[in-house]
Amino acid sequence: MLKDYLILAQEAIAAQKEIYQVKQQRLELAQKEYRQLHDVWEHKLGSQISLHSGSSSSSKYDPEILKAEIATTKSRVRSTNGPLLSAYDLKEL
Repeated sequence: MLKDYLILAQEAIAAQKEIYQVKQQRLELAQKEYRQLHDVWEHKLGSQISLHSGSSSSSKYDPEILKAEIATTKSRVRSTNGPLLSAYDLKEL
């Protein structure tokens, strides 16, 4: 009877060890996936921050900057479409 109990206890311990190993493997896979997703998220977040870091809200609506951008755009349109646009069309831009 005692011998049967010890055999059952050893089998139970072996089963528990297997369950522990499977759970350990699952945990490692979950941690690896988390790190990969976290790295991708940080990379995307870094890209978005770098896109927005160049323009602040105060400089975005600065009249002098807007005038300069309009003048630059007009000159690009003139150089691209030069003979196609009449003088009247350029005044409208």
